[in-house]
Amino acid sequence: MSITEVSICNEALSQIGAKSIISFDENTENARRCASIYASTRKALLRMHPWSFAKKRVQLAPVTTHPTFGYENSFPLPRDFLRVISAGVEEYEVEARHILANTNLINLQYIADEDNEEIWDSLFCECMVLYLINKLAKPITGSQSESDSAWQKLQNMLKQARAINGQERPAQDFAADYQSSLIGVRY
Repeated sequence: MSITEVSICNEALSQIGAKSIISFDENTENARRCASIYASTRKALLRMHPWSFAKKRVQLAPVTTHPTFGYENSFPLPRDFLRVISAGVEEYEVEARHILANTNLINLQYIADEDNEEIWDSLFCECMVLYLINKLAKPITGSQSESDSAWQKLQNMLKQARAINGQERPAQDFAADYQSSLIGVRY
């Protein structure tokens, strides 16, 4: 069975004992609820962790209008941008869908709004179900405790995702690239 927005919602609905849906367009309360929260829930969950499946890289060129003060250049963010992983520079700021920096090029690594469920990580799918349960349980079942329980499970699942993500990346030697401006000051 393929993973779709409806199958993910149906898993959440099933876990709270609610009726499943066939599509977001059907004329049922559960379909309307799922349709209204699905995209915002996905985006929020993608921002919570640097999920590997949603990472993208792009080089950004500055626009011709410059910030009034503080930085030399302004770089427009991609349409699917949700979160910065790295901008390739030490000093930058995200402001009004732009990155402000004192450089002529940004090598941006970011989390994109990946809406293709087929490429989602299995842990992300589990987290999405839990997040949907957290949002749907109270309005559908009237149970705040079921909603709170799903939130706690989501937090634990995110911890596991962070641990696994850390294991899938090579160790980084921060000291090798670090050069303190204070070395040699004392003597």
